[in-house]
Amino acid sequence: MIYYGRECQIYGNQDADVYIFCFFHDCTSIVESFTRDYCLIAPVIKDWNDELSPWAADGFGGKGKELEKWILSTMTSSHHYIIAGYSLGGLFSLWMYGRHESFIGCISASGSLWFPGWMNYLHTIHRKGTVYLSLGRKESKTKNKLMCTVGQNTIETYHYLSKNNICIYIEENGGHFTEPDQRMIRGFKWLFENLLSTEIDNVSKIIKH
Repeated sequence: MIYYGRECQIYGNQDADVYIFCFFHDCTSIVESFTRDYCLIAPVIKDWNDELSPWAADGFGGKGKELEKWILSTMTSSHHYIIAGYSLGGLFSLWMYGRHESFIGCISASGSLWFPGWMNYLHTIHRKGTVYLSLGRKESKTKNKLMCTVGQNTIETYHYLSKNNICIYIEENGGHFTEPDQRMIRGFKWLFENLLSTEIDNVSKIIKH
């Protein structure tokens, strides 16, 4: 459907208190683990390398700020917001979380934290909230000189964010494409259980136990 002028997949109840922006190939299995007290918005991404890269790099268009502008145009003070994603979607989500305190929580599952310039950006984040990070054990075992940094970068991201945030880092089995749906579901389960109670009172009702 068209949501604020952009093609999106919308799940749940648009009158809900909790709104989730999710960047994943298919959110069906994710929302099946929820109850109805949410609204999940999954913008249709036609070019992940361009639309989800926060700044330009070799092979990446750096159009993340265009998506950022659209997301902000949809947000109101009537809702609590969470942002979540996988791979480049995880990178984009964590970048947005760092820039906007209106997001009370973030999931970066197998996030592309190897992205050039990420570690420099990381140290500009000075806020509190709740963050879930995960990565497959085999993801950094690659001959690609850039992508092989993802393990160390994710661990350093965890240590840095843990200073001011409720944050966890989960090392998953397998590589980048091992059970992505389950990785996201585990991320949401942890996030809903650990969001600051001062931020939202009924968040635990969102996910099935």
